[in-house]
Amino acid sequence: MPLIQVNGTTIYYEMTGSGLPIVFIHDYSTSHLLFEPQAEYFSKRAKVIVFDLRGNGKSGKMDVEISRIVDTQCEDLKVLLDALSIDRAVIVASSSGTVLAQKYASSYPERVINLILVDSYFSSGTTALGGKVKGFLEICAWASHYLPAEMFIRSLRITYNNWLVAYHILKKELIQQRTTELIKQRLALRNTDVYGFALQLQIPVLCVSGNRNDWVLEQVRKTASQYPLAQFSILEDAIYPSHLCQPERFNRLLLDYLLDQQCFQMADPDRMETLMSKSDS
Repeated sequence: MPLIQVNGTTIYYEMTGSGLPIVFIHDYSTSHLLFEPQAEYFSKRAKVIVFDLRGNGKSGKMDVEISRIVDTQCEDLKVLLDALSIDRAVIVASSSGTVLAQKYASSYPERVINLILVDSYFSSGTTALGGKVKGFLEICAWASHYLPAEMFIRSLRITYNNWLVAYHILKKELIQQRTTELIKQRLALRNTDVYGFALQLQIPVLCVSGNRNDWVLEQVRKTASQYPLAQFSILEDAIYPSHLCQPERFNRLLLDYLLDQQCFQMADPDRMETLMSKSDS
């Protein structure tokens, strides 16, 4: 099992394929499995790195103060990529993982070729009364995760009845979820300034959202509006995680975007002809 010692903990990772490095970052309630269809698809076309954030999946314990979680996870990713001899990469992240991706891009802009934010509906923590009330209700909802996972499987199956790929992966994630670590990470998000650096970040950004949740759709539009070099795309008939609800459409969308941005050519011009021949498969 590929584990690396990082900052006092262990990080689980998998690296497959060759060429353009693409790093996939899961959200704070899942693991590297969240990008399983993407890892399989892009490993035939690029160098794919999936990993479990500390406190998630097969990686070690959080072991840092809540105020240091996001910064520490950014440092973890840098150390991991250094160990894998990856200087620059495309970063693809989902949901709360997009907060980490944006923070990483802010801290190490020279190491990010392109930023792809999927279902990025997390913004900076709120301090107004309404925000505090909402925050209290959120914490109550998080506490429900301590109940046996089996209690939620039926409702999960009903919600994702039309998206079986998403259901099967989310079911696995639900069963292996680490609730205390999840709550710590959610609390950390409330004190993270997501957009403070966005206007200064001269990195191409693609924001993707499903169209089945209007509130999420608007939040993702807001995220895209913060970046001077951003594009916005909608996946039809999808909710979170939209890349699992429509994996084939998302894979093609991402591939076309990376081709349009000439990301593969930057990594290895000699492979472009081979890659183009695979783009329809």
